[in-house]
Amino acid sequence: MPVKITIPLLLAALIVAIGPAPADAQNADEFRQKRVPDSQGFRLYLISDMEGMGSAVHIGEVIAGTEGERYRELTGPDYWPHYRRLATEEANAVIRGARRAGAATFVVNEGHGGNRFANLLPWDLDQEAILIRGYPKPLLMSTAIDETFDTIMIIGAHASKGGVLSHNYAFDSFSVNGVELNEVGINALIAGESGVSVSLVSGDDALIAETRSILGEDFVAVPTKIAVGRNAAITYSPETVRNALAEAAAEAVRREKAGDIDPFTLSRPYDVRFELRASYPDSFVQGVNELAEEYGLEKLRGRSYRMVAGDARSIGYLIDAIELVVLP
Repeated sequence: MPVKITIPLLLAALIVAIGPAPADAQNADEFRQKRVPDSQGFRLYLISDMEGMGSAVHIGEVIAGTEGERYRELTGPDYWPHYRRLATEEANAVIRGARRAGAATFVVNEGHGGNRFANLLPWDLDQEAILIRGYPKPLLMSTAIDETFDTIMIIGAHASKGGVLSHNYAFDSFSVNGVELNEVGINALIAGESGVSVSLVSGDDALIAETRSILGEDFVAVPTKIAVGRNAAITYSPETVRNALAEAAAEAVRREKAGDIDPFTLSRPYDVRFELRASYPDSFVQGVNELAEEYGLEKLRGRSYRMVAGDARSIGYLIDAIELVVLP
């Protein structure tokens, strides 16, 4: 049933969107408890990033040139609007393929930090999809994931090291129980704790190899390009990538329905260790130091920290807090 947009409702939405919020807004319990509306049938949770999407090789293609002085000198010509469209089309291709295999509900989480996690085009995204966008939000790339979902797919992902535009949140290294995790692995652990497995991952060849070493061989991989440098790749055409994503999504749903993919899990409690990026200013290090008491952080040396976590969501909430330090 369509929602009738009234003037009071519109004003309330605008106040929420543009009004000031406390720095720890996404940590409030009422936000952490919010869930996606219930629905019938096979439920797909899709995380869409941009660095690993087809054709993208440069920061100016995935970051808006209007994001501030620190980016304007790096981006050069601003191609971001074009890549927003391509990213949206890749998400639609996944939904199209998953629907063909019987998926019924599609929740898309805007997982790319550029433009404050608001890059996909809502008006061009498949109109049966629910879109999670904006920043800050709890669990960042896995907002509202829970046991009601049948699978999670992660597209446009990037490697931690050695790939196109590679990085891992705010870290130079991040491990749980001695296992080095990239962004896919971190979100797979959060989802896996709810019994939800990762069935599809797309990105460059470095990302695919890195993720295979973490999750194993069960998920369907879609290589979107072959990295030949941090800002260079052998690329496939956008149409080729979209067709591959649609076919892979259908196969991933079939594998999930057959019970062929297990959730990614590690033994608890989690021994979490990470090192902040060496490129960050000392003020960022001080900001993370101030999180120590709330999150039980132990500073090991310099920019290295340790935390013992009882559940994966606690790891996600820590990353939320660190993101607010480095991306206020």
